[in-house]
Amino acid sequence: MKREIVFLKLGGSLITDKTKPFTTRPTVIARLCREIAEARKAKHFELIIGNGGGSFPHGPAHKFQTHKGYLGPQSVRGFAEVQDAAARLNRIVVNALLSAGVNACSIHPSAGAIARESRIVKWDLTPLKKILELGLVPCVYGDVAIDEKRGMCILPTEEIFAFLAEELKPNRIVVAGEVDGVFAGNPNEAAAGIAPLVPEINKKNYAEVSQWLGASRAVADVTGGMLGKINKLREIAALTKNTEILVVNGLAAGRVRDALLGKSVIGTMIK
Repeated sequence: MKREIVFLKLGGSLITDKTKPFTTRPTVIARLCREIAEARKAKHFELIIGNGGGSFPHGPAHKFQTHKGYLGPQSVRGFAEVQDAAARLNRIVVNALLSAGVNACSIHPSAGAIARESRIVKWDLTPLKKILELGLVPCVYGDVAIDEKRGMCILPTEEIFAFLAEELKPNRIVVAGEVDGVFAGNPNEAAAGIAPLVPEINKKNYAEVSQWLGASRAVADVTGGMLGKINKLREIAALTKNTEILVVNGLAAGRVRDALLGKSVIGTMIK
C-alpha cells in the first residue's frame, strides 16, 4: 500500500495572540490537537506538523534584525533569544499533542539545517525519516539557522516544508490560519465579509491576488508576511507537482481534522 504523507502547518497567528508577546491561545491549541488525534484515529497516514512563531520569536527577531543575518556581536544574542522563543512555543504545541494522545516529538531545524541566503541547502533527514517510520509525529517549527552567506538567518515554516517536500513528496499540505483562506481584498474587508474568498490561486490569477497580500498584522513579521508565505507555497506546488496545498481556517471547529483526512472543506487551494 502506498504511504500517504501529510504536512500540517499551525500558523503563528492561529496559536498565539500576535498582539501580546509570548501569549498562546491554549483553548485553540488544545482543540486543534484533539482534531489531529481524531484524524489519526480515523485514517492511517504519516504526519509532519510545523508551527509558526507568532508572538514568541517575532519580537526578539525584530529587535535584533536576525532576518538580516550577522550584523555584529549583538546578533549572537539575537540568535540565542529567537531560538529559545521559537523552541518554547514548539514545546507547548508538542505537550498539547501528547496530552491529546498524539505521539509527537520536536525536531529542531537549528540543530541540523544549514542555509544559504535563507534557503536550506543541507539537512540530514535520516532521524526524521526514522521517526516517521516508527509512527511518531515529527514537529518542526519556524527557527533560526546557520547561514553560509549571512552568518545566520530565520527559516520560516514554509521554507522548512519546501525542503522536506522535495525529499518526502507529501500528498497533501494543510496550512491552518485564522481566516477561511486568501481573500481578494484587504484584511479588514475580509473580516467584515466584504471581500470574496479566492478558492484557488494559480498562474492565471496570481498577479491579481498578490496585490492584496501584504505583511501580517499586529507584530512585525520578519518572515515575509502573507505574500512571502503564499509565494513559498506556490514554489512547493511547482516543485512537487501532485501535492495538494490548502489554506484553511483553523478557528473553524473540525476543519483541520477534515482537511487532514482529505475531505472537501472551505479554503484556498494553491496551484
